[in-house]
Amino acid sequence: MGDDLHELDCAFRYCIFTQERTRMSDPAVDTTPSPQQIVQAAAQIYLDFSQAPGCCIAVYDHDAFGSTGYVYPLGMSALPGSTPPPFSVTTDTVFEIGSVTKVFTSTLLAQALMMTKGGPSITDPVGKWLNYDHTYGPGQIGSPTLYALTLQDLVTHTSGMFDQPQDLDIPYSKQLFADGQPDPKLVNWWNIYPPPPPAPQPPPPGCWQYSNIGFVTLGFAVTQMFSPDRGVNYNTILAKYITGPLGMTQTGATIQPSWKVAQGCIGNWIQFPNPPGLIVFENNKPTGGTAFDLKTTGDDMLRFLAAQAEAPNGPLGKVIQSTQMQQSKYPLCESNSHTPRVPMGLGWQMSYTQSGHAVYMKNGATSLGGFEAIVIVVPDFQCGVAVLSNQYLDASAPHPSQADLGGVARNIIAHLHPGFGPDVPLPERDVSE
Repeated sequence: MGDDLHELDCAFRYCIFTQERTRMSDPAVDTTPSPQQIVQAAAQIYLDFSQAPGCCIAVYDHDAFGSTGYVYPLGMSALPGSTPPPFSVTTDTVFEIGSVTKVFTSTLLAQALMMTKGGPSITDPVGKWLNYDHTYGPGQIGSPTLYALTLQDLVTHTSGMFDQPQDLDIPYSKQLFADGQPDPKLVNWWNIYPPPPPAPQPPPPGCWQYSNIGFVTLGFAVTQMFSPDRGVNYNTILAKYITGPLGMTQTGATIQPSWKVAQGCIGNWIQFPNPPGLIVFENNKPTGGTAFDLKTTGDDMLRFLAAQAEAPNGPLGKVIQSTQMQQSKYPLCESNSHTPRVPMGLGWQMSYTQSGHAVYMKNGATSLGGFEAIVIVVPDFQCGVAVLSNQYLDASAPHPSQADLGGVARNIIAHLHPGFGPDVPLPERDVSE
């Protein structure tokens, strides 16, 4: 990661130089970049290297921007010639966020865990909640193996479930975010989990293996913990307990008619053998699908970052703080004893700086929707960065760190807080269909 930050720093410094070359010719002028310039340069570098149509960067940093934060949009909502016609990205342009949705689901779980006596416990088996009031059917749901997996197993990606089930050929998260009953094929998958051989068998719970299907299963269980309309209420409880109190008026799974929505696209990279390592951008293409996830804006993500970096007073602040409590450090599945363990909060993937400051990260991408997003928060710095992009990079070859959203976010934090740097590499970005 140090090399990545060095490359980004060089690009950053050149960008600032070109922006300020006239002023820099006067030695009497202070050329130290302002916090706003740091963010603006990071956005420009990202668009230059990734050739994404547009992006929006939200930064909450109490030292740099006070309590107001800063949101910087750049580029266009779609590729030239797209339908509807592209417009300039603004702070309220709506982007898909893919698996960043997971930290909203985990916050809903944390809210449920803090409810009155008789509510869920983190050690409850997920089957208890999938079968709550038999909302999803009169019979027992979940095989003995799945029934016994705990809420903690699912929210920390230690259930042993694979990322995507190879034997489930449906968009299995669709009904969760549409406030509907789970697809019958998903219920059947729960009932036979793990699928019998010759299907690949998952490892036992306790090791870390990222799982989209595990988090969707958790999401359905969480919807059973809240009334009204148990089991078909994801958007209702999200608005009541998280987005509503935080003032996130354009965050939800369903696009509203008044929202200004960006169009996604897919970028492709090709690698040529001569000279070795040369990476060339091939093309962009618009997408036609919408992912089953949450959508949001730079303005709304700033509110989310503020709550994560400086938890608000009251019950919601305690809920947010509980999601940031490290549950444990888990060994990677199929790893050896020398592999670093993965620290996890509730839904948050964690690492630590050399000075011991906790870093919370969640990334997301929609390979069909054509979007990428990342959130990185360092509460000890009262700092958080979210980057939204309307391009999904289909990395057929490694692409430059300057085109990686994690590198963009880390570089901003490193310039606002010199010396920042997680002590272990942050996990690779994941893809949510």
